[in-house]
Amino acid sequence: MTVIVRKLPSKIVVLDALLRRVPLEKREYIENLLKRAEIGYLGELKVDTIWKELDLPMKFLLFHNYEIPHYQIDTLFVCPHFLLILEIKNVAGYIWYDPEKHQFLRKRKSGEIESFQSPFDQVKRNVEKIERIIKYLGINIPIHKAVVIVEPTTVIGNMDGEISIFHAIGLRTEVKRLLLKYSKQNLGIVQFETLKEHLLKLYQPSKYKPKFEIPPIRKGAICNCGKVMAYKRGFTCICGNKSKEALYQGLHDYRVLISERITNREFRDFFFIESHDAANKILKRLGFNSEGSNKNRKYLIPEDVWRIF
Repeated sequence: MTVIVRKLPSKIVVLDALLRRVPLEKREYIENLLKRAEIGYLGELKVDTIWKELDLPMKFLLFHNYEIPHYQIDTLFVCPHFLLILEIKNVAGYIWYDPEKHQFLRKRKSGEIESFQSPFDQVKRNVEKIERIIKYLGINIPIHKAVVIVEPTTVIGNMDGEISIFHAIGLRTEVKRLLLKYSKQNLGIVQFETLKEHLLKLYQPSKYKPKFEIPPIRKGAICNCGKVMAYKRGFTCICGNKSKEALYQGLHDYRVLISERITNREFRDFFFIESHDAANKILKRLGFNSEGSNKNRKYLIPEDVWRIF
């Protein structure tokens, strides 16, 4: 049973919005960050598909992208026999690990060598946190950890022998191996449900905050041609395009990059609308929930505002 479904990471949502709004000279850096994030997310989705194909003989729980304050676990598998924590990496080339420097390295086909944050240190840290949680609950159950490599052509070199690392195709074999090793159930029905409820109680998705300085962002409803659209009884671009989508996209970007709430004045400032009454009519037509009254009224931009269109 999948308890927490993997959603599009906030990192991708934020970087995607930034890419539309930052000056041209800043876009390459953000574009590279976004590409890496998307590659990682697609790799995680591939591993999720393997879980769906597993036919397991007992009740189990899957927490995908499980987040609690200061911790993020790619996948947490819970069954009455054991727990399994996965760190998923979607990298290609030749990879190896330097334990003395805690350095995870990748050599591309071009010969270029890159260093990544160690997935072994990441998964160890996550295991320590889950150990503290089950100790608090008075539960005694084995916890296993593994690093899963998604790209099938990746060559795995010397690694940390303490932690399993294998290609995604080996996940099925790893789970069956652990079931054979721990044939006895370590969690009763009550403990199993208690652990599930406690993990859900602790679950707290985070919002990505860039570690780099964000330059002043472009305001306005941005046309498909890249120009900012003017408002004259509707949003119109000098290229001749008229579209409501640019408004919804702009509201989405405002919510992601600035605030979930917007006042009439902030709306006018962001979309270059001079008339208070015109902005008021648009905001009322949008049908957003609001709080406060008159000049202090704030409209709540829904998370799916772009999909509404």
